[in-house]
Amino acid sequence: KEDLSFNECLIAYLLGGQAITPEELREFKPSACNRLDRNTSGIVLCAKTVQGAQMLSDLLKTRSLHKFYRLYVKGTIAEEKTIEGYLYKDEKHNTVTIDRDAGRPKASYICTRYLPIRQEADKSLLDGEVITGKSHQIRAHLSSIGHPLLGDYKYGDRAWNEKYRQKYDVNHQLLHAYRVVFPPMEGIWADLSERAFMAPMPEIFGQVADDGFS
Repeated sequence: KEDLSFNECLIAYLLGGQAITPEELREFKPSACNRLDRNTSGIVLCAKTVQGAQMLSDLLKTRSLHKFYRLYVKGTIAEEKTIEGYLYKDEKHNTVTIDRDAGRPKASYICTRYLPIRQEADKSLLDGEVITGKSHQIRAHLSSIGHPLLGDYKYGDRAWNEKYRQKYDVNHQLLHAYRVVFPPMEGIWADLSERAFMAPMPEIFGQVADDGFS
């Protein structure tokens, strides 16, 4: 009960900067239009107006807005690749599993693209794009092909994670939503056309860079 929600922080920020007025809040309450997994850092898309919420909803639904992540995974990845599968969510335990085929009821198609940025002693830094954007998608999908995220205790390699936790205090997945790119836009949204927005990388990414354990 003592916590503030993301939306409450957003409204306080907009009010403090006079981007909205208390009167406008009676008509529409600004809110987040997408979400990140707990402990994933980076950009969240938000709407100040009804029109903005509708626009962002349409872009997310049609998958025309591109969202990119930086992430560290175990092992060596040297080639760009697009992987597909079917995600099944266990609501009771808040976990997902990945299947190659759509065998189970309520399984959702997923598509993830990744590009290697750098290979290190025991890990690779990737640029990832979630084409479909399902809950826990990028974490579970990379883990399913043998490259779990560094610091991910839900889908990752616990023994490997522990080495980095003890040395660098890595206690959550190193996954950062660092860039979003808008598609071509017209009309009132023309100023957003093909624009990219970026969030600085967390310091922990630099701290663990080029390290490795035998």
